[in-house]
Amino acid sequence: MLQIAVEKVCDVIINSLALNATVEEGGDEFTEVPDISDDLEFAPPPEDRYLELRRVIEKFNEEERLNLVALAWVGRGTFSVDEWDEALEEAKDISGSRVAEYLVNMGQLGDYLEIGLSELGFSSEGFETGMR
Repeated sequence: MLQIAVEKVCDVIINSLALNATVEEGGDEFTEVPDISDDLEFAPPPEDRYLELRRVIEKFNEEERLNLVALAWVGRGTFSVDEWDEALEEAKDISGSRVAEYLVNMGQLGDYLEIGLSELGFSSEGFETGMR
């Protein structure tokens, strides 16, 4: 059913959650996230996180991108697991070059992908913490 590696989905989840941590809730404006690391390294600017998430998604082939869209929709509740094929067909309406932009602008993408993975019987546990 799922035609994208769980590890790749987890890369998108990690980057999406990092991006969402820098966006003001309820708006499009970026805000700085306090850095609490001991070595005083600063988090990359939010624009860099946005671009990084886009780059991650754009590296995937068309089938993988369509699976990401369908997975996000399952996680969001737009489609059920039983409607997976329908979700994939509907995802084809988003042209290849716009898929990354569509997904990056989905407010809770990381959460939706995690839920979608769970609905399909997969776990992101371990991947998200860098344990690959």
